[in-house]
Amino acid sequence: IYDHTKKILLPKDYIRFCMTGEYATEVGDASGTLLLDVKKRAWNRKVLSALEIDSELMPPCFESHVVSGKVTKVAAKLTGLKADTPVVGGSGDQPAGAVGNGIVSTGIVSATMGTSGVVFAHADEPTYDPKGRVHTMCSAVEGKWCVFGCMLSAGGSFQWFRNHLSAGEVAEAKRKKVDPYELLIAQAEQAAPGSEGLFFLPYLTGERCPYPNPNARGGWIGLTVRHDRPAMIRALLEGVTFGMNDALAIMQQMKLKIKTVRLSGGGARSAFWRQLQADIYNKPVAVINAQEGPAYGVAILAGVGTGVWRSVPQACKAVIRETEKLQPNRKTSAMYTKHHAQYQQLYASLENDFGRIAALATA
Repeated sequence: IYDHTKKILLPKDYIRFCMTGEYATEVGDASGTLLLDVKKRAWNRKVLSALEIDSELMPPCFESHVVSGKVTKVAAKLTGLKADTPVVGGSGDQPAGAVGNGIVSTGIVSATMGTSGVVFAHADEPTYDPKGRVHTMCSAVEGKWCVFGCMLSAGGSFQWFRNHLSAGEVAEAKRKKVDPYELLIAQAEQAAPGSEGLFFLPYLTGERCPYPNPNARGGWIGLTVRHDRPAMIRALLEGVTFGMNDALAIMQQMKLKIKTVRLSGGGARSAFWRQLQADIYNKPVAVINAQEGPAYGVAILAGVGTGVWRSVPQACKAVIRETEKLQPNRKTSAMYTKHHAQYQQLYASLENDFGRIAALATA
Protein backbone atom coordinates (compact mmCIF):
# COMPACT_ATOMS: atom_id res chain seq x y z
CA ILE A 1 0.00 0.00 0.00
CA TYR A 2 2.92 2.36 0.68
CA ASP A 3 3.94 2.07 -2.98
CA HIS A 4 0.65 3.77 -3.85
CA THR A 5 0.83 6.38 -1.10
CA LYS A 6 2.09 9.92 -1.65
CA LYS A 7 1.62 11.31 1.90
CA ILE A 8 0.21 10.05 5.18
CA LEU A 9 -2.25 12.61 6.58
CA LEU A 10 -4.63 12.66 9.50
CA PRO A 11 -8.26 13.63 8.66
CA LYS A 12 -8.01 17.29 9.63
CA ASP A 13 -4.67 17.53 7.84
CA TYR A 14 -6.22 16.23 4.64
CA ILE A 15 -8.81 19.00 4.91
CA ARG A 16 -5.94 21.48 5.36
CA PHE A 17 -4.32 20.05 2.22
CA CYS A 18 -7.56 20.58 0.28
CA MET A 19 -7.78 24.16 1.56
CA THR A 20 -4.14 25.15 1.17
CA GLY A 21 -2.37 22.63 -1.04
CA GLU A 22 0.15 22.12 1.76
CA TYR A 23 1.14 18.85 3.42
CA ALA A 24 1.36 19.49 7.17
CA THR A 25 0.40 18.20 10.59
CA GLU A 26 0.97 19.35 14.17
CA VAL A 27 2.39 17.77 17.30
CA GLY A 28 -0.85 17.23 19.25
CA ASP A 29 -2.66 15.05 16.74
CA ALA A 30 0.57 13.45 15.50
CA SER A 31 1.26 12.19 19.04
CA GLY A 32 -1.62 9.76 18.66
CA THR A 33 -0.12 8.03 15.61
CA LEU A 34 2.58 6.24 17.69
CA LEU A 35 5.01 7.44 15.00
CA LEU A 36 6.06 10.63 16.80
CA ASP A 37 8.89 10.99 19.28
CA VAL A 38 6.75 12.79 21.84
CA LYS A 39 9.71 14.01 23.85
CA LYS A 40 11.53 15.46 20.82
CA ARG A 41 8.26 16.55 19.09
CA ALA A 42 9.43 15.06 15.77
CA TRP A 43 8.80 11.93 13.72
CA ASN A 44 10.54 8.89 15.19
CA ARG A 45 12.71 7.63 12.35
CA LYS A 46 13.57 4.44 14.23
CA VAL A 47 9.89 3.48 14.54
CA LEU A 48 9.20 4.45 10.93
CA SER A 49 12.10 2.28 9.79
CA ALA A 50 10.92 -0.68 11.87
CA LEU A 51 7.50 -0.40 10.23
CA GLU A 52 9.04 0.05 6.80
CA ILE A 53 7.43 3.47 6.38
CA ASP A 54 9.45 5.87 4.24
CA SER A 55 9.97 9.04 6.29
CA GLU A 56 9.27 11.06 3.13
CA LEU A 57 5.64 9.95 3.39
CA MET A 58 5.24 11.89 6.63
CA PRO A 59 4.26 15.58 6.40
CA PRO A 60 6.18 18.38 8.14
CA CYS A 61 5.13 18.55 11.80
CA PHE A 62 4.53 21.98 13.36
CA GLU A 63 3.49 23.40 16.70
CA SER A 64 -0.30 23.64 16.88
CA HIS A 65 -0.60 27.43 16.57
CA VAL A 66 1.82 27.81 13.66
CA VAL A 67 0.44 28.95 10.29
CA SER A 68 1.05 25.99 7.99
CA GLY A 69 -0.71 27.17 4.84
CA LYS A 70 -3.00 29.75 3.24
CA VAL A 71 -6.37 29.29 1.59
CA THR A 72 -5.96 28.86 -2.16
CA LYS A 73 -8.09 30.66 -4.74
CA VAL A 74 -9.82 27.39 -5.63
CA ALA A 75 -10.64 26.62 -1.98
CA ALA A 76 -11.76 30.22 -1.46
CA LYS A 77 -14.26 29.88 -4.29
CA LEU A 78 -15.57 26.57 -2.94
CA THR A 79 -15.84 27.64 0.70
CA GLY A 80 -16.54 31.36 0.62
CA LEU A 81 -13.37 32.05 2.60
CA LYS A 82 -11.01 34.79 1.50
CA ALA A 83 -8.02 33.68 -0.54
CA ASP A 84 -4.72 33.78 1.38
CA THR A 85 -6.49 33.41 4.75
CA PRO A 86 -3.86 31.83 7.04
CA VAL A 87 -4.53 28.30 8.31
CA VAL A 88 -2.90 27.17 11.55
CA GLY A 89 -2.18 23.63 12.68
CA GLY A 90 -5.11 23.18 15.05
CA SER A 91 -4.95 19.97 17.06
CA GLY A 92 -6.68 16.76 18.05
CA ASP A 93 -9.91 16.90 20.03
CA GLN A 94 -8.31 16.57 23.47
CA PRO A 95 -5.39 19.02 23.10
CA ALA A 96 -7.71 21.50 21.37
CA GLY A 97 -10.37 21.05 24.05
CA ALA A 98 -7.76 21.66 26.71
CA VAL A 99 -6.96 25.04 25.17
CA GLY A 100 -10.69 25.80 25.01
CA ASN A 101 -10.94 25.05 28.73
CA GLY A 102 -7.78 26.95 29.65
CA ILE A 103 -5.80 23.86 30.67
CA VAL A 104 -2.50 25.43 29.66
CA SER A 105 -0.57 25.61 32.94
CA THR A 106 0.11 23.30 35.86
CA GLY A 107 -2.47 22.90 38.60
CA ILE A 108 -5.63 23.17 36.48
CA VAL A 109 -7.11 19.90 35.20
CA SER A 110 -10.21 19.30 33.08
CA ALA A 111 -12.85 16.60 33.48
CA THR A 112 -15.01 16.35 30.38
CA MET A 113 -17.96 13.99 30.12
CA GLY A 114 -19.41 13.17 26.75
CA THR A 115 -20.22 9.62 25.71
CA SER A 116 -16.74 8.88 27.03
CA GLY A 117 -15.05 10.75 29.88
CA VAL A 118 -11.63 12.40 29.73
CA VAL A 119 -9.45 13.79 32.51
CA PHE A 120 -6.73 16.03 31.07
CA ALA A 121 -3.72 17.65 32.77
CA HIS A 122 -1.04 20.04 31.49
CA ALA A 123 2.60 19.06 32.01
CA ASP A 124 5.70 21.22 31.64
CA GLU A 125 7.81 18.10 31.06
CA PRO A 126 7.02 14.75 29.38
CA THR A 127 5.85 12.75 32.39
CA TYR A 128 4.91 9.09 31.97
CA ASP A 129 2.91 6.55 33.95
CA PRO A 130 5.16 3.46 34.14
CA LYS A 131 2.09 1.22 33.95
CA GLY A 132 0.78 2.91 30.80
CA ARG A 133 -2.66 3.60 32.23
CA VAL A 134 -2.80 7.20 30.99
CA HIS A 135 -1.42 8.80 27.83
CA THR A 136 1.39 11.34 27.58
CA MET A 137 1.36 13.42 24.40
CA CYS A 138 2.45 16.79 23.07
CA SER A 139 0.02 19.51 24.05
CA ALA A 140 -1.17 22.35 21.83
CA VAL A 141 0.97 24.72 23.92
CA GLU A 142 4.37 25.22 22.34
CA GLY A 143 7.05 23.10 23.99
CA LYS A 144 4.68 21.56 26.54
CA TRP A 145 3.02 18.20 27.09
CA CYS A 146 -0.21 16.75 28.44
CA VAL A 147 -1.37 13.67 30.34
CA PHE A 148 -4.88 12.33 29.96
CA GLY A 149 -6.99 9.30 30.72
CA CYS A 150 -10.18 8.25 28.94
CA MET A 151 -12.96 6.05 30.30
CA LEU A 152 -15.23 4.69 27.58
CA SER A 153 -18.75 4.96 29.03
CA ALA A 154 -19.16 8.09 31.15
CA GLY A 155 -22.17 9.98 29.81
CA GLY A 156 -22.71 6.88 27.71
CA SER A 157 -23.74 4.94 30.82
CA PHE A 158 -26.33 7.57 31.73
CA GLN A 159 -27.54 7.65 28.11
CA TRP A 160 -27.95 3.86 28.15
CA PHE A 161 -30.05 4.12 31.31
CA ARG A 162 -32.22 6.82 29.74
CA ASN A 163 -32.69 4.94 26.47
CA HIS A 164 -33.46 1.49 27.90
CA LEU A 165 -34.73 1.92 31.46
CA SER A 166 -36.42 5.31 31.52
CA ALA A 167 -39.40 5.22 29.16
CA GLY A 168 -41.58 6.77 31.87
CA GLU A 169 -39.25 9.73 32.42
CA VAL A 170 -38.82 10.25 28.68
CA ALA A 171 -42.59 10.44 28.22
CA GLU A 172 -43.00 12.73 31.22
CA ALA A 173 -40.20 14.99 30.01
CA LYS A 174 -41.90 15.28 26.62
CA ARG A 175 -45.14 16.37 28.29
CA LYS A 176 -43.33 18.89 30.50
CA LYS A 177 -40.98 19.98 27.70
CA VAL A 178 -37.89 19.37 29.79
CA ASP A 179 -34.79 17.22 29.43
CA PRO A 180 -35.32 13.63 30.67
CA TYR A 181 -31.94 13.83 32.42
CA GLU A 182 -33.31 16.55 34.69
CA LEU A 183 -36.01 14.18 35.94
CA LEU A 184 -33.51 11.36 36.45
CA ILE A 185 -31.07 13.55 38.37
CA ALA A 186 -33.92 14.83 40.54
CA GLN A 187 -34.53 11.21 41.53
CA ALA A 188 -30.82 10.64 42.23
CA GLU A 189 -30.87 13.57 44.65
CA GLN A 190 -33.40 11.67 46.78
CA ALA A 191 -30.85 8.94 47.57
CA ALA A 192 -28.21 9.25 50.27
CA PRO A 193 -24.54 9.74 49.34
CA GLY A 194 -22.98 6.34 48.80
CA SER A 195 -26.33 4.85 47.74
CA GLU A 196 -26.36 2.62 50.84
CA GLY A 197 -23.48 0.51 49.56
CA LEU A 198 -24.75 0.11 46.00
CA PHE A 199 -22.08 0.35 43.29
CA PHE A 200 -22.34 0.74 39.53
CA LEU A 201 -19.51 -0.43 37.27
CA PRO A 202 -19.62 1.71 34.08
CA TYR A 203 -17.85 -0.77 31.81
CA LEU A 204 -20.65 -0.99 29.25
CA THR A 205 -18.28 -0.95 26.27
CA GLY A 206 -15.26 -2.49 27.96
CA GLU A 207 -12.76 -0.03 29.44
CA ARG A 208 -9.72 1.96 28.43
CA CYS A 209 -8.41 3.85 31.48
CA PRO A 210 -7.24 2.63 33.90
CA TYR A 211 -8.04 -0.90 32.68
CA PRO A 212 -7.46 -1.49 28.95
CA ASN A 213 -9.87 -4.41 28.86
CA PRO A 214 -12.45 -4.91 26.09
CA ASN A 215 -14.04 -7.72 28.12
CA ALA A 216 -14.87 -5.58 31.17
CA ARG A 217 -18.60 -5.60 31.93
CA GLY A 218 -20.91 -3.16 33.70
CA GLY A 219 -23.63 -3.56 36.26
CA TRP A 220 -24.88 -2.79 39.74
CA ILE A 221 -23.30 -4.64 42.66
CA GLY A 222 -24.64 -4.59 46.18
CA LEU A 223 -28.39 -4.54 45.49
CA THR A 224 -30.67 -5.25 48.44
CA VAL A 225 -34.41 -4.95 48.98
CA ARG A 226 -33.75 -1.50 50.47
CA HIS A 227 -32.55 -0.09 47.17
CA ASP A 228 -34.97 1.74 44.92
CA ARG A 229 -34.79 3.55 41.60
CA PRO A 230 -33.27 6.78 43.02
CA ALA A 231 -30.48 4.73 44.62
CA MET A 232 -29.78 2.96 41.33
CA ILE A 233 -29.56 6.26 39.45
CA ARG A 234 -27.34 7.85 42.09
CA ALA A 235 -25.08 4.77 42.13
CA LEU A 236 -24.74 5.09 38.35
CA LEU A 237 -23.66 8.74 38.61
CA GLU A 238 -21.29 7.87 41.44
CA GLY A 239 -19.83 4.96 39.47
CA VAL A 240 -19.14 7.12 36.43
CA THR A 241 -17.51 9.75 38.63
CA PHE A 242 -15.42 7.10 40.39
CA GLY A 243 -14.22 6.07 36.92
CA MET A 244 -13.14 9.65 36.21
CA ASN A 245 -11.47 9.77 39.60
CA ASP A 246 -9.38 6.73 38.65
CA ALA A 247 -7.52 8.91 36.14
CA LEU A 248 -7.13 11.76 38.63
CA ALA A 249 -5.66 9.35 41.17
CA ILE A 250 -3.09 8.11 38.65
CA MET A 251 -2.08 11.68 37.85
CA GLN A 252 -1.59 12.40 41.52
CA GLN A 253 0.60 9.29 41.77
CA MET A 254 2.65 10.83 38.94
CA LYS A 255 3.12 13.93 41.13
CA LEU A 256 1.13 16.19 38.81
CA LYS A 257 -0.26 19.18 40.65
CA ILE A 258 -4.05 19.30 40.81
CA LYS A 259 -5.48 22.44 42.40
CA THR A 260 -8.75 22.83 40.48
CA VAL A 261 -10.76 20.58 38.17
CA ARG A 262 -12.63 22.40 35.41
CA LEU A 263 -15.81 20.62 34.36
CA SER A 264 -17.38 20.46 30.92
CA GLY A 265 -19.77 18.25 28.99
CA GLY A 266 -22.86 16.57 30.41
CA GLY A 267 -21.44 16.24 33.91
CA ALA A 268 -21.10 20.02 34.12
CA ARG A 269 -24.72 20.84 33.27
CA SER A 270 -26.22 19.63 36.54
CA ALA A 271 -25.57 21.44 39.83
CA PHE A 272 -26.02 18.11 41.61
CA TRP A 273 -23.46 16.31 39.45
CA ARG A 274 -21.00 19.22 39.72
CA GLN A 275 -21.06 18.98 43.52
CA LEU A 276 -20.86 15.19 43.33
CA GLN A 277 -17.67 15.54 41.30
CA ALA A 278 -16.19 17.98 43.81
CA ASP A 279 -16.93 15.53 46.62
CA ILE A 280 -15.58 12.43 44.84
CA TYR A 281 -12.50 14.16 43.40
CA ASN A 282 -11.98 15.88 46.76
CA LYS A 283 -10.90 18.96 44.81
CA PRO A 284 -12.47 22.33 44.04
CA VAL A 285 -14.33 22.17 40.72
CA ALA A 286 -15.17 25.03 38.40
CA VAL A 287 -17.07 25.84 35.23
CA ILE A 288 -15.95 28.47 32.78
CA ASN A 289 -17.54 31.05 30.50
CA ALA A 290 -17.17 28.92 27.36
CA GLN A 291 -18.45 25.43 26.64
CA GLU A 292 -17.45 25.05 22.98
CA GLY A 293 -14.33 23.08 23.99
CA PRO A 294 -12.23 21.98 20.98
CA ALA A 295 -13.80 24.45 18.53
CA TYR A 296 -13.07 27.32 20.91
CA GLY A 297 -9.58 25.97 21.46
CA VAL A 298 -8.64 25.95 17.77
CA ALA A 299 -10.08 29.47 17.40
CA ILE A 300 -7.70 30.54 20.17
CA LEU A 301 -4.82 28.75 18.40
CA ALA A 302 -5.70 30.65 15.21
CA GLY A 303 -5.60 33.92 17.14
CA VAL A 304 -2.14 33.10 18.48
CA GLY A 305 -0.89 32.03 15.06
CA THR A 306 -2.06 35.25 13.43
CA GLY A 307 -0.65 37.52 16.12
CA VAL A 308 -3.76 38.43 18.12
CA TRP A 309 -1.97 37.07 21.22
CA ARG A 310 1.69 36.31 21.84
CA SER A 311 1.12 32.84 23.28
CA VAL A 312 -1.58 30.28 24.05
CA PRO A 313 -1.40 30.86 27.84
CA GLN A 314 -1.74 34.63 27.31
CA ALA A 315 -4.74 34.07 25.04
CA CYS A 316 -6.47 31.77 27.53
CA LYS A 317 -5.87 34.25 30.35
CA ALA A 318 -7.48 36.96 28.23
CA VAL A 319 -10.65 35.12 27.17
CA ILE A 320 -11.35 32.35 29.69
CA ARG A 321 -12.64 32.89 33.21
CA GLU A 322 -14.25 30.71 35.86
CA THR A 323 -17.93 31.51 36.41
CA GLU A 324 -18.60 29.09 39.30
CA LYS A 325 -16.40 27.30 41.80
CA LEU A 326 -17.53 24.61 44.23
CA GLN A 327 -15.65 23.24 47.21
CA PRO A 328 -15.80 19.57 48.27
CA ASN A 329 -17.71 18.70 51.42
CA ARG A 330 -15.04 17.28 53.74
CA LYS A 331 -17.30 14.75 55.43
CA THR A 332 -18.80 13.53 52.17
CA SER A 333 -15.39 13.39 50.47
CA ALA A 334 -13.99 11.27 53.28
CA MET A 335 -16.87 8.83 52.82
CA TYR A 336 -16.39 8.74 49.05
CA THR A 337 -12.66 8.04 49.44
CA LYS A 338 -13.58 4.76 51.14
CA HIS A 339 -16.23 4.00 48.54
CA HIS A 340 -13.81 4.67 45.68
CA ALA A 341 -11.35 2.17 47.15
CA GLN A 342 -14.12 -0.45 47.25
CA TYR A 343 -15.14 0.46 43.68
CA GLN A 344 -11.57 -0.23 42.52
CA GLN A 345 -11.48 -3.52 44.42
CA LEU A 346 -14.60 -4.70 42.59
CA TYR A 347 -12.78 -4.58 39.25
CA ALA A 348 -9.84 -6.52 40.70
CA SER A 349 -12.20 -9.14 42.08
CA LEU A 350 -14.15 -9.53 38.85
CA GLU A 351 -11.42 -9.17 36.22
CA ASN A 352 -11.09 -12.89 35.53
CA ASP A 353 -14.87 -13.32 35.55
CA PHE A 354 -15.22 -10.63 32.89
CA GLY A 355 -13.14 -12.73 30.52
CA ARG A 356 -15.21 -15.84 31.19
CA ILE A 357 -18.47 -13.90 30.74
CA ALA A 358 -17.23 -12.53 27.43
CA ALA A 359 -16.35 -16.06 26.28
CA LEU A 360 -19.85 -17.27 27.15
CA ALA A 361 -21.41 -14.39 25.23
CA THR A 362 -19.52 -15.29 22.06
CA ALA A 363 -19.77 -19.09 22.37
